[in-house]
Amino acid sequence: MTPSSALAYSFLFGLLHGVLPDEHTWPITFSYAIGAGSSRSGMRAGLYFSAAFTLQRMIISEASYLALAPYLLRPSINGIVYFVVGAVMSAAGIVVLRGGSFPHIHLVGHHHDEPAEMESSLGILSRHHDPAAGPASSTPPIRWTLVHGFVAGFGFEGFSLFVNTVAAPAMPNAWLGFIPGLLFGLGTMVMLIVIGAAFGASLRMIRRFTPEQIARIGSRTGARTLLYGGLLFMAAGALTLVAWAHGHPLALGSTLIVLFLVVVAVPSLLLSIHDVQRNAGSAQPSAHSPDHSHS
Repeated sequence: MTPSSALAYSFLFGLLHGVLPDEHTWPITFSYAIGAGSSRSGMRAGLYFSAAFTLQRMIISEASYLALAPYLLRPSINGIVYFVVGAVMSAAGIVVLRGGSFPHIHLVGHHHDEPAEMESSLGILSRHHDPAAGPASSTPPIRWTLVHGFVAGFGFEGFSLFVNTVAAPAMPNAWLGFIPGLLFGLGTMVMLIVIGAAFGASLRMIRRFTPEQIARIGSRTGARTLLYGGLLFMAAGALTLVAWAHGHPLALGSTLIVLFLVVVAVPSLLLSIHDVQRNAGSAQPSAHSPDHSHS
């Protein structure tokens, strides 16, 4: 394969990787995009996740050119990645469900409402807490997708196998070995930005809820899918490693995404809607309550 055709296929496969339901991309993008509850934030979720993913793919592509691919493509790698991705997802979900208090990194253009003296004393890593938000309105910070994207990039499937075993070795020299991974990541980025926007705007189509209720539904759904989806990924990782140790490699890609949708995403959304409806019902004044007002 010529270098030009290898690069073209890498970008096209990246587009397919982003648009097809994939266990390394869709669950995380869904969780953060629906948690944010807007198309713009959903686009940011897809952008941040795929940017870190692209960086990781560039590193792996360069390593593949340098003949390290056989070590990175062992069947046990996916099991380890599933477990680590699941642990990171669950940790994020637990922190958010506990109520809007989380460590975060100050990136370029990032501002918050903490006092200046607190910001200067804490430096680049600080804790943010909005007491007025409460646990029901806390949302997973979009910037956390940078961590998820880099970790999830270590998972491999058919498209990645092409990039690492065909496209990268087709480059004319080591200085260009990273470009197939770059184009594959950029193709994924284009589609995840579009998909993230769709996920983020999806709750807006539910007309019977107020904007505040939609925000609560989104935040609780995002946190729950991170927590329980992470547990699902950890179980899949452990099962994959056990099967590999006994000489029976597993390919759980499509099965895992179906389980995520059926067992985690849909129940989390329905439970969050029920919570909001119940809270709205309990907030209604009782028709039989006495009137203690005075003229």
